[in-house]
Amino acid sequence: MSIHLTPLDPGAQPRGASISRSGTMLMLVLSAALGGLIAAGLLFGLRPTAVEAQPSRAAALQSDFITVADQVRPVVVNINTEQEIRRQVWGLDIFNFDPWSDNWPPFRPYTQTQKITSLGSGVIVSPDGYVLTNAHVVAGATKISVTLANERTYPARLVTASPGQDLAVVKIDASGPLPTARLGDADRVKVGSWAIAIGSPFGFNQTVTVGVISAKGRVIRQESGQAVMRDLLQTDAAINFGNSGGPLLNLDGEVIGINQAIFSPAGTGNIGIGFAIPINQPTKAAIEDAISSVRSRA
Repeated sequence: MSIHLTPLDPGAQPRGASISRSGTMLMLVLSAALGGLIAAGLLFGLRPTAVEAQPSRAAALQSDFITVADQVRPVVVNINTEQEIRRQVWGLDIFNFDPWSDNWPPFRPYTQTQKITSLGSGVIVSPDGYVLTNAHVVAGATKISVTLANERTYPARLVTASPGQDLAVVKIDASGPLPTARLGDADRVKVGSWAIAIGSPFGFNQTVTVGVISAKGRVIRQESGQAVMRDLLQTDAAINFGNSGGPLLNLDGEVIGINQAIFSPAGTGNIGIGFAIPINQPTKAAIEDAISSVRSRA
């Protein structure tokens, strides 16, 4: 038997080869389509949000500081006091000496008067002009004046003071209702919480400084060694001479303390250790009762 080999038509394709090429083309089409879908998803669905559309935590915190400063500065005041000190000295009384009179000898004891001025801060706690400050800011003052944030100055009078707590309330008679501070609760404050101090250090009114509550329940003794203050808030917010009586605030703009003292070796000024009298529920009640008692006597 003879076998004839028929040559393949150059233009013809084997059936298997035809199926393989069709499968390859289909896979390429599907791959292209899938790739397009993935690219579209990345472009539209998975595209990251622009950074500027989401405020950073630092920017949000800065906004909180600005808000508190704007809200509270109008209720923080500058307090200036004048005190007359009289003392007996022995010397030549040149103002009353007359060699032809009986005022002889010229060296004798006489009264010398000296005027001392000081400054501090305070915070308005009622629309009718009651201002909370430190007792030591107004102690012994013969003249008290209060300057508001709008730079208007009013004479003030001391209405109540608690030297043991180092708190005092003075009264001014303004031309209309005044903005007032919101008193908070220092008992709820945590160590590490933000703290904002506003006052008049060295006479620079409306100065805002920021720090944290460094500790609670501090006990300090004054330089004289007599007075002891307990349960104080410690803060590293910058407090200097003139800040006394001004508010220490939380991020809600509530007064959580009244700035009282600093630890300052050799009087060098702020070194990051300041103290404030905590404002809590018992203290708020005492302040409100004192003001109500003064009003009832008016």
